Amino acid sequence: MIEHARRLELRNGDVVCLPADTTYEQAGELLAALGPDGLNIRCLIVLGDVHALDEAAMNAAGWYRK
Repeated sequence: MIEHARRLELRNGDVVCLPADTTYEQAGELLAALGPDGLNIRCLIVLGDVHALDEAAMNAAGWYRK
């Protein structure tokens, strides 16, 4: 997965959307890179299409559409 990455300038609070076919192992690699021993960034990682999420579920998680 990392070989398919492009340059990202992530900041705390960003949402990172990964393709739906991303494995949990691949997502774990990204988590390790973003965690305390890596970039030390807190972000939300979504597997699949973020637009497919239910608005009520997003609101319950603290996300609000502008």
